[in-house]
Amino acid sequence: MRKYPFLLLAMLLSLEGGACTSAIVSGKFTHDGRPLMWKQRDTNNGNNKLCYFTGARFDYIGLVSAGKAESSVWIGMNEAGFSIMNTASYNLNDTVEQSFDRSAGLFMSVALSLCETLQDFESILDTLPKPTGLHSNFGVIDGYGGASYYEAGNNGWTKIDVNDPANAPLGFVIRTNYSFSGDPLRGKGYARYITAYDIFYRNAIIDNLNPETILQQAGRSLYNYFTRDDLKDMATAENEVRLVHFADNIARKNSTSSLVIKGIRYGDEFSSSTMWVAVGWPLATVAYPVWLNPGHLLPEMLTAPPEHTAPLCDVSLELKKRSFPSIYDNGPDYLDINKVNNTNGSGYLQWLLPLEDRIFSFSNKEMTKWEGRTPSTRELSDLYKEIDRLIIDEYKNHERELTLKILK
Repeated sequence: MRKYPFLLLAMLLSLEGGACTSAIVSGKFTHDGRPLMWKQRDTNNGNNKLCYFTGARFDYIGLVSAGKAESSVWIGMNEAGFSIMNTASYNLNDTVEQSFDRSAGLFMSVALSLCETLQDFESILDTLPKPTGLHSNFGVIDGYGGASYYEAGNNGWTKIDVNDPANAPLGFVIRTNYSFSGDPLRGKGYARYITAYDIFYRNAIIDNLNPETILQQAGRSLYNYFTRDDLKDMATAENEVRLVHFADNIARKNSTSSLVIKGIRYGDEFSSSTMWVAVGWPLATVAYPVWLNPGHLLPEMLTAPPEHTAPLCDVSLELKKRSFPSIYDNGPDYLDINKVNNTNGSGYLQWLLPLEDRIFSFSNKEMTKWEGRTPSTRELSDLYKEIDRLIIDEYKNHERELTLKILK
């Protein structure tokens, strides 16, 4: 791959920190031979949405933070079968001052615009001047079966091949906010790593790693490894306020989206990857499938014009606000678990997950019509309309006023 001088633009500031949880599953260990990439995004900017970009070499879809700088992508897929994500890593660089990842989002946008293969991505990494300003675990899959993490710091990078049994004996690798090539005393996210690893392990040994399992079991996990408590077990009646300390779970207060990208296998069209997107607070939103397409169509619920916010994300953030009723002292650190899960069965997750099951069932059935090829814009328009109807009807049943205000 050619070296592009304008990659120096990737060093422009796009200051946005966060603590994310992620995984890659090798296509050798999935039912259909397609690799999976999952990211639980944690950041202080809760307004997330999808954007469709026209790239220098390839067009791509990416998750962005809504606002004035929507060019930074935090997970995405392009029409060449290449997908990328990251988690910030806090143990790669030498000083605290070097732990601000100044360029990861913009860098990933550049990679989606230019890369077809893992080798292309490695070439870009080698192009960057030192110090790079990066401190990330980049997860990458391509259309040729490649699946790897890259632990990239100021002065170099280390590759972890997910297809190598030495790295992934059960076909998956987890990364949170530390790198295995860094200082083990300075990372973050160790508890989330163990929780995620346990979830993936239990599903891997029964051959059950798929987008639905990952989003529902890992993306909505309320288990705390330190305390050995699952917050759902602390729920009481819906009319009671049951405050629980909310930290070190995979699903957290600052979780802003949960996404799974299903890549392609040999023989598929390169642009036929699928992105399952639970945009907004994962405990109050629902997964929605998205594909690349000739008309650059995105679901209206998941996208918006520049500097505007996505409707489904808006609804989830309003429900999130209701889940943190205490505003004094350290009150904002305490979740009213009964909003999410309660003994009456009326918590957000208790009606959203059955809705999500229906979306998966309906979408998977429709997907068989174009498996391995890129769906037409018309096919997607029809599918998105039906999914919109399912979502609006269910939200109306439980949050009618809010739904009519935001989702129309």
